Amino acid sequence: MYYFINLFFIIIITINCQQIDQIVECNYKDLTSYQLDTMSLRDQEQLAKKILNEYDKNLTTLAYITSSSEFETHLYLNDLNIKRITDKYYETYRDCLKTIAIVGRQFKNLIHHQNSSLRWLLIRTQAIGDAAQNDTTIKFDIQKFKARIKEIYQRKINWDNTSIGIDEVQEILGTLNSPNDLLSLWNSTYDVAAPMRDYYSTLIDLQNQQAKQNQVNDRSELITNAEERRLVEQLWQELKPLHELVHAYVRQQMARLYPGLVQLDEPIPVHLTKDLFGSMMTYLEHDILPFPHIKGIDLGPAMKRKNFTEKKIFQYADEFFVSLNLTRVPDKFWNLSIFKKIPNRHMACHPTAFDLYKYDDVRIRMCTSMTSRDFYVVHHEMGHIQHYLQYKTLPFWFRRSPHGAFSEAIGDAIALATMSPTHLKRIGLLDNYTSSREDNIKFLVSQGLSRLFLPPYAYAIDLWRWSVYNGSIQPYEYNRRYWNLICQYQGMKPAKIRDERYFDAGTKLHVAFDLSYIKYFLAHVFQFQIFDILCREAGHQGPLHLCDLHGSHAAGKKLKILLGLGSSKPWEDILEEFAGVRTFSAKSCLKYFEPLRNYLEELVAKGELNVGWKCPINNCSTRYFIRRNIYLILLIKFMFSIIFFHL
Repeated sequence: MYYFINLFFIIIITINCQQIDQIVECNYKDLTSYQLDTMSLRDQEQLAKKILNEYDKNLTTLAYITSSSEFETHLYLNDLNIKRITDKYYETYRDCLKTIAIVGRQFKNLIHHQNSSLRWLLIRTQAIGDAAQNDTTIKFDIQKFKARIKEIYQRKINWDNTSIGIDEVQEILGTLNSPNDLLSLWNSTYDVAAPMRDYYSTLIDLQNQQAKQNQVNDRSELITNAEERRLVEQLWQELKPLHELVHAYVRQQMARLYPGLVQLDEPIPVHLTKDLFGSMMTYLEHDILPFPHIKGIDLGPAMKRKNFTEKKIFQYADEFFVSLNLTRVPDKFWNLSIFKKIPNRHMACHPTAFDLYKYDDVRIRMCTSMTSRDFYVVHHEMGHIQHYLQYKTLPFWFRRSPHGAFSEAIGDAIALATMSPTHLKRIGLLDNYTSSREDNIKFLVSQGLSRLFLPPYAYAIDLWRWSVYNGSIQPYEYNRRYWNLICQYQGMKPAKIRDERYFDAGTKLHVAFDLSYIKYFLAHVFQFQIFDILCREAGHQGPLHLCDLHGSHAAGKKLKILLGLGSSKPWEDILEEFAGVRTFSAKSCLKYFEPLRNYLEELVAKGELNVGWKCPINNCSTRYFIRRNIYLILLIKFMFSIIFFHL
């Protein structure tokens, strides 16, 4: 009798979702009246499954509407009406996720029962929906300050009679050769973030208040944990000797390129790297690669000779996945994606892959250029697209990466495969590559420029952010401590002291948009781990950097494990199924660059290369910040004296 009563409850329970401007809303369901504690585990699972299936349909529809609107917003940054509509959609979407998380939390017996088939699904609803209790006033203020900071970030700058956004700067910076021009554009770009400073410090206070409501000391404990920090530090100690060697080589070449501006025992002036953050220095290739008598790999001219278009690069990437027996992108992808900058349009250019969660709708928005750098980026972004296509049949809560590093690393591993000299010869973009020691060293220096400077930058910027959250870095020292960390880990510095009137960390999109960046550190390590395993599966023998995965169904089958499982299992379980280990390792990265490391160590032994750098004790002055706050204190005192006088 009790079993049939429970079935009755299961039959009559529905999730009431109403249409509001084409958006579904997920209504809260109080399940205490159904006496969950007295139901059997099987009946609780049936009830939870029915409720979650209904929510899954609603969320999929809502995610599609929201993502479509976000895509449009990125194409029309000046259209405030589109932005308002998107913000409205996102608010409903977030509320829906929150509601589902709270409803899911009521199934505490299933969450804590190790044998429950729905345990991990319910845990995912908590993680994605953020079921914690948050003060609505604080939540509103956080959203307000985030919006203000984003608005500042998206302001145009005027340089050389041209109006450009921060995410359009990099391509221009890469074309400049004059140190004065490089510094001028770099300064103009970094000046954009200065007005964010006070908003950011207030945002930090609000987020820490919210964190304390959820029983943690500060927000850093919500976005990372001690185990992840320990792992990152361990990986960095393994990578550091290789980074220092490549840094020494790059600095030495830059000292010849810019006499008097680069010193052989000091950090590299970051603007001279032709990269806003000195984290991907491929624009220096033409000037600093070794063995100038040997023709290097420059895909830009090769693609132009082959009459490539921006779209054709994406088609080559798609064909690569098809050769692995993976999924071809749907026709809709080619019709709805944006592959190049739309003339006279203020649009976002940061390369982004979109999963719209419905109707096989996946898209990319990118302002592509005919360069080796963008050939790499296209294949990286198409790795994201393939990820979306492989896990598209999973429930909504599992249609995402199990760890932030997974999706980024998968894209990078594919880019490693397609940048291999062996593969480039196969597709006709590389002629006369002899694979001599000099050829290989030259290629690996090029790879080092694009892959070995981001990990220390990512570590430095999130160390800065974690320290800001826990209070060990205070607002009056934001800039000084930021540049201290950049110097310590990355070996970079600004051209001259940047005092506390600036907010240089905010020039990075991930700081301005409050997005964690440490996943890119882990991804830059994990990509080599993935690549190594896939190459072994493909039967490759010889130096790892010469592996070509093209056409290997065995490698494709192995890759499907990472792609198809989404987040349906804890990331450690998925990694173990794929790699036989439960954590990230730097061994494959060191293996990949071993020929380069051996060569550079030979130069050091001969006294031809100077390794290491000195960081100044204080990279910037706090005088401006202190002076400004003294004026503020005096103004407040003056105002109070007037008030008391009138009283």
